[in-house]
Amino acid sequence: MKLYLIRHAESHGNTKGKIISTTDFGLTEKGMAQARRIGQELCSELKDEPVSAYCSPLARARQTLMEILRCVGQDNVRVTETDFLKEMDLGLLEGMTWEERGRKYPEVDLDKRLSLLQAPCGESYEDVRNRCRMFAERYLENSEAADEKPAIIVSHGITLRVLTNFLLKRPDEDINFLNWMENTALTELAWDKESHAYRLVRLNDYSHLRELQTVGYEKWGLFAEQDYSLQKTKLD
Repeated sequence: MKLYLIRHAESHGNTKGKIISTTDFGLTEKGMAQARRIGQELCSELKDEPVSAYCSPLARARQTLMEILRCVGQDNVRVTETDFLKEMDLGLLEGMTWEERGRKYPEVDLDKRLSLLQAPCGESYEDVRNRCRMFAERYLENSEAADEKPAIIVSHGITLRVLTNFLLKRPDEDINFLNWMENTALTELAWDKESHAYRLVRLNDYSHLRELQTVGYEKWGLFAEQDYSLQKTKLD
């Protein structure tokens, strides 16, 4: 079984220069083009192959998934929208600029200390990890066989980092080496029957974007000082 974990395409919230988590924004014109691009990228792998489809109920995730499914000829697939995949509720940070967050809540580090994060009046890292665990238990644990159909999962920047770390059974602190995922970046996991665990196939792959890449992503998105893919899976 393969899992295709995809961050939503650019939304109107992404263009405001502010911290956005629970506020519901649809995709921009560029975002629709990004969604089509990742759909076209996946077409050769998934066209006419039965898939499972899951997404956050927020518009930016749902619209991204629907465009991907259309591109791969799977627009009649039943889509499961679940709150388990919603973005982390950042509480009082919502709507702040990143500069305001730095002044008012300097202790809150969404990059290098995500494993310790407690958003003011919002969710903690543990809250999101528990949501990811519940998602896996409800929707994935009965599908961990090699002949099961692949799953497309569209979610958000923080939630996907947590979900990736959880599914790979990495220690919580390893998430602090996991860069922000670019809009429509693809992380692929494959189920290994012998080890009974997921293995990482590709991580935060945004090579398909080319001219549609987010301006300045290399400055704010790629912060990790260690290569996440080289961190070891924790023992059961």
